[in-house]
Amino acid sequence: MCWVIHCYIRFVFRTTSWSVEGSERPRCLRAEGRAFILAFWHGRLLMIPMAWQRLAPMHMLISAHPDGQIIADAVTYFGVDSIAGSTSRGGSAALRTMLKRLKDGDCVGVTPDGPRGPAMTASIGIVNVARLARVPILPLTYATSRRRVLATWDRFHLALPFGRGVYLWGESIEVAADLDEAGLEHARRLVEERMVEMVREADRRVGHAKSPLPIVADTSGPARPFRERQGDSSVPRPCGPLVWVHAASVGEATAILRLVERLLQSRPALEILVTTGTVTSADLIERRLPVRARHQFVPADLPHWIARFLDHWRPDLALWVESELWPNLVLATHTRGIPMVLVNGRLSERSYRRWRWGPGLIGPVLGAFNLCLAQDEDQAARFRLLGARQVATVGDLKAAAIALPISRSDLLQLRGWIGSRPVWLAASTHAGEEQIAARAHRHLAAQHPGLLTMIVPRHPARGHSIRAMLTAEGLRIACRARREAVTRETDIYLADTMGELGLFYRLAGIAFIGGSLVARGGHNPFEAARLDCAVLHGPDMSNCAGMAAALAAGGAAETVTGAEALAQAVSALLVDSTLRAERAAAGARIAATGLGILDTVLERLTPWLDRLAPVQNVAEPPRSLRA
Repeated sequence: MCWVIHCYIRFVFRTTSWSVEGSERPRCLRAEGRAFILAFWHGRLLMIPMAWQRLAPMHMLISAHPDGQIIADAVTYFGVDSIAGSTSRGGSAALRTMLKRLKDGDCVGVTPDGPRGPAMTASIGIVNVARLARVPILPLTYATSRRRVLATWDRFHLALPFGRGVYLWGESIEVAADLDEAGLEHARRLVEERMVEMVREADRRVGHAKSPLPIVADTSGPARPFRERQGDSSVPRPCGPLVWVHAASVGEATAILRLVERLLQSRPALEILVTTGTVTSADLIERRLPVRARHQFVPADLPHWIARFLDHWRPDLALWVESELWPNLVLATHTRGIPMVLVNGRLSERSYRRWRWGPGLIGPVLGAFNLCLAQDEDQAARFRLLGARQVATVGDLKAAAIALPISRSDLLQLRGWIGSRPVWLAASTHAGEEQIAARAHRHLAAQHPGLLTMIVPRHPARGHSIRAMLTAEGLRIACRARREAVTRETDIYLADTMGELGLFYRLAGIAFIGGSLVARGGHNPFEAARLDCAVLHGPDMSNCAGMAAALAAGGAAETVTGAEALAQAVSALLVDSTLRAERAAAGARIAATGLGILDTVLERLTPWLDRLAPVQNVAEPPRSLRA
């Protein structure tokens, strides 16, 4: 068996067209006479021996069970010795052996998520070994265009022959010998984040738009949300003070990213837990959280599941975002003496009327908050009438949301596909709005030859049904989720992916904001305004009323009422590039004024934050933790 595995690895290596990046990094370390720890995820183990190429004496830490023995025997064919044990589950003998080999100048290979997970979650063990041995950690990963991903805990990548492959060597990570527990956790997160990003980049380079591997802290694939909704946690509570931020779904999660960044930058001792309730928001937030922040699904509102969650995390401060208030969870948190602040508080008129029929329930819930920070005076008045004790108006935190990320390489590729074609975007659309966008496209296409309409649905899972509807309308569709290219024949580019909205705002220059023609309250128009878009929206922008009003007052947005009005508004902007540029510039100026709201929110939170972690002016992480 071991000989067969060895032959298969060599066969795949020889029949694959490989590119290698960063190979000078291990060679430089060896030229300096330094040993190091080679770090790679368990699911990407198969082709690692071929990247090493006997650069130096190598010893691989392999778990002491039957599967591990097979791997240990197989790697001997590549000149790699094995050390039986694990960095995360005991193994004092293994630790002594690793330290001796590193002291002797040899290198040690470690899978930080082995032997049984959580997948793509680094254990603290690898950081401790690096600290004790005073050697750097060097991340390594690979990806192949042809592969089979197995249904194992680590989503093991079985590379297949006759494709393309890439090896990526990361920058070395130094770990200081005198780090305390908080510093070690910081270093662990740094290793984890670096390795996750390398995996995604390697997959992208061989044509896989989305890595099938679990995201950070994903321990059981599809079962993870269910387990965490029961209060089970897949990662340990970090050392030090912990702020828990609960954001219900995508909009709220996006709004708090800048708040999380500022908290962590100004207060280095602070750790943050973010909870959300939807898979879509989890996927978005986990890819964008900085080091020292982690995500978990919020527990369901059942007492024993809540108790399990609070027993594990023991938060020192809880920040709830907007209006998702689960009575049992709020009251259980309050009972434990954990201070709570409602941030960006909002209650729609409909919710307010409904809660007024149950004052005995909502009163104690709102009364449990030490402070409610409302978006505007109307919201503040509703909270006071329903029983909130301390209420202040600070503005809509979404107005200060971090700019949406953009992939430069994807932007250049799409611009190459589109060329000089006229283009516009229907963003964050809901059911019914794709039909409106399609009708608008038909109106526009007659006046603007070569027109490309881009549609980004709010919920990408609807992509299949949207494609079917548009195809039935006789339109020619290219789907991003299927990696279909835009050609001259493409009428509509359906961007049914997650987390790429910024890319399409930057491409379009003209953006219709969805959720506003079908009574969903609209979505954040400042996201489009910050990326050089002239903004259009429907009549219902109640979720972002203040931002919509500010854009309208500044001549930066236009309200449309249906397909014909939408087509007329888009046509006017396509015809008059000066008008489009003036509206976009006005929108960018107005959106910039919203950034001060974050400072106001942070000022209001200061009394609680100062008790947990004093402010420090930290521009970058400690030198010992930087690559």
